[in-house]
Amino acid sequence: MIDLTTAKTKTALPIKLSPSNLRPLVFRTLTKKHGLNVNTEALSILTDTISLKFGFDWKSPQSQQFLEEIAKFWKLEDRGIFIDSNGLKVVLKEIQKKDEIVQMQKAGRTNTLVDEAVEEDVQLQWEDYFQFVSPMNQPRSVFDKSRKHFDVYLTKERLPLLSRLTLNTKSLVESQNNHYYLIMDRLSRNENFQKASMTSISNLNSLTIDGIGKNNEITLIKNMLGRDGQKFLLFGLLSKNSTDEYILEDATGYIELNLNQAVKNQGSFYCLGMFVLVEGIYSASGGHLNQKQDYIGGCFYVSNIAQPPAERRDKSLDVYGHVDFLGIHKHMVPAGDKAIKVPKAFRKKMVQLEKSLQSHRIIMMGSDLYLDSNKTLQAMQKFFHRLENSIIEALDSEETQSYIPLALVFTGSFTSRPLTSTNSTSDANLSNSELYKGNFDQFAKILSEHPNIVQRCKVVLIPGDNDPWQSTYSLGSSCLNAFPQPSIPKVFVNRLEKLLPRGNLILAWNPTRLSYLSQELVIIKDKLMSKFKRNGLMFPLEIEQEKENVEELNNVERIEKLIQNKDERIPNKTKQARMLVKTLLDQGTLQPFKKDLKVINTQFEHCLRVEPLPNAIVLNDSSFDNFEVVYQGCKVVNLTSAINEGSRKLNYVEYWPASKKFDFKDLYF
Repeated sequence: MIDLTTAKTKTALPIKLSPSNLRPLVFRTLTKKHGLNVNTEALSILTDTISLKFGFDWKSPQSQQFLEEIAKFWKLEDRGIFIDSNGLKVVLKEIQKKDEIVQMQKAGRTNTLVDEAVEEDVQLQWEDYFQFVSPMNQPRSVFDKSRKHFDVYLTKERLPLLSRLTLNTKSLVESQNNHYYLIMDRLSRNENFQKASMTSISNLNSLTIDGIGKNNEITLIKNMLGRDGQKFLLFGLLSKNSTDEYILEDATGYIELNLNQAVKNQGSFYCLGMFVLVEGIYSASGGHLNQKQDYIGGCFYVSNIAQPPAERRDKSLDVYGHVDFLGIHKHMVPAGDKAIKVPKAFRKKMVQLEKSLQSHRIIMMGSDLYLDSNKTLQAMQKFFHRLENSIIEALDSEETQSYIPLALVFTGSFTSRPLTSTNSTSDANLSNSELYKGNFDQFAKILSEHPNIVQRCKVVLIPGDNDPWQSTYSLGSSCLNAFPQPSIPKVFVNRLEKLLPRGNLILAWNPTRLSYLSQELVIIKDKLMSKFKRNGLMFPLEIEQEKENVEELNNVERIEKLIQNKDERIPNKTKQARMLVKTLLDQGTLQPFKKDLKVINTQFEHCLRVEPLPNAIVLNDSSFDNFEVVYQGCKVVNLTSAINEGSRKLNYVEYWPASKKFDFKDLYF
């Protein structure tokens, strides 16, 4: 049965209203009550809709309820405070679809059948949701600290090259502030940092395994003043001032840190420029900075220091509404609009399709694939030959898709020497740029001998430190390269571009993101492990312990120490890999260091953020061995150099999206 309200609206005779008739009602309901502003075009559309839907009853409670529903949908989708014509059309379609579902439910259809009807409207093609998204094409996303959500913009101005590569002081400050408030928002959802109840105050003195008390509320620095001798938990940016004293900065100020007795969580690295949690006692009179006339902050004596724990991807996405951060679904919204929130039924359908495609795989080569080395070309020749044969066998056995990779990802540097205009070459008749182009021409020639690979696989090129154009002035120095790093110029790979079918050559940035249906992978080339080791902080208490460990122990003491430290059985490289992964994900960024270690282009700061966590991160760190570590549901793998020095082994990894599995492979040549 259909209720009387529905019947009444369905049988109402349409009338012709003018926008001036409806404007007072719209102002009272949408503007005054909900703070939404309706432009002229949207008001005209709204007038026609209400005239047709309600007729002479356009002033009825049902009509006002209809406007309330428009306001509700508009706010749920975070479309801003201005209602335009394009956005209103989308909302009206959603309301119409909802009304149809309600009628189906009242007619006796179950929720399951309704969901199926909604899902059947969308026919998914996996090819539409398999994309490599470089920073230049990734929508800009900004965290709104007041509304606790992200604003994601599908369109952005095309900045001139000089502006893109210039370090802007204002944008640097804004990026630091956004990072701070985003982590604070994450910590506010963590049960370990909620406001303590009266029954749990006694637990503040008990330490967790991470060195920070449970049920501790984070205190702002300004709120400690006047509370001498009390214990607090602070969160902020760890840095040094002009007098080389450690300080902690938050949104309200800064305070000097005394780290002489600080114990840090051994599961992480700690470097200047990171956001950390510190626990300790406030002293109004201690420290060196109190000698300054303009400083009245006192000193904070730190007892424990830890990283702000990361949050699982599914929880973060639920909080932020499953926003389309990569712009993959931009075809579903009008041009120029903000990114949408992906509906639950649509996400479910993508996961189902993802699991059904068991044969899909992506091959990623190890980094530093030097094309100016005969050893590399020999390895590529054998790899392509083996892959070509596997494809031919699959075609002969009618298993066309089983062994054909969707993409081959090659990571630089693609030359063993930086591309410069001053280096002398072995051939006086060729410039360095011509030799660099010749290396890719040789690579294209080898690839052309394998037609099945050429026709069926995408080829992705990710640059390294020695690749143009940055290497012309940085000489391959990582700290002088702007990051994210732009793609290899087309002028060097035009032969490869002509060889491959249109759209099959992808000149990616470093880093780049891979979107495959519901999954998001981050691929980055950087020597992160060596950076963490080189810039890691050691506090006085830790230095003393290191000296004690150097002293020779007798057999009894050595056995007792091994019994006490059970984790000593874990290989040292495994510990280091876990420390790297935890630090990276806790910090929520691919570059958690001081800005003087690498020139960060703050126009693309959002592209370095790994919060919400991706499904997987592929670190092409040639300074460390292969590893695979899972933390907070995010799988992080490292792929070392393609060919190690003095070795005849090619390293690569295969990724199977259906099972989310990485298989490390090697090929002797």
